[in-house]
Amino acid sequence: MNKYDWRFGSLYLNVNDATEFEKDLNKDYKEVGVYNVQTEAERQNALILIIAIFLYGFIIVISLIGVTNIFNTITSNMNLRSKEFANLKSIGMTKKEFNRMIRLESIFYGLKSIIIGVPLGLLGSYLLYLALGEGIVMPYTFPIMPTVVAVIVVFLLIGGIMKYSLNKINKQNIIETIRKDNI
Repeated sequence: MNKYDWRFGSLYLNVNDATEFEKDLNKDYKEVGVYNVQTEAERQNALILIIAIFLYGFIIVISLIGVTNIFNTITSNMNLRSKEFANLKSIGMTKKEFNRMIRLESIFYGLKSIIIGVPLGLLGSYLLYLALGEGIVMPYTFPIMPTVVAVIVVFLLIGGIMKYSLNKINKQNIIETIRKDNI
């Protein structure tokens, strides 16, 4: 047998300590290649964990930016309209009527965002399925629970921000607000 005459074969072993067995085998037989399933599984799990940490971190950062943007937009809108609100209160709109008007406006904000966001999100989800699911035989499933959770979170978020802005506006003095010039 010459130097380049190789014989290939596979041997599958189930041992208690695969890492120790691999070290012993590599020490005694340097020409034998060893594929340790346990080590590879640990590497894959570590890689999946790292990817998950980065993806969830990215999702959290994007979500916080979105929430901050929504908060800023709604509170700025309410502050810019504070003179208008003070005028409505000065001509006789009660606090109950004013609060009902703001709640209705909040519902319209939420519905508008849901009407636009849910179809666009579903379209994006389906396009990702088409792009990444090539060669995989798996049907597209409509993400019912994530959609319901998103709708609930949108209404809770908008309701909470509106309540904050409403409390801030209700604390303002009507006469001072009417006199103030908004720039």
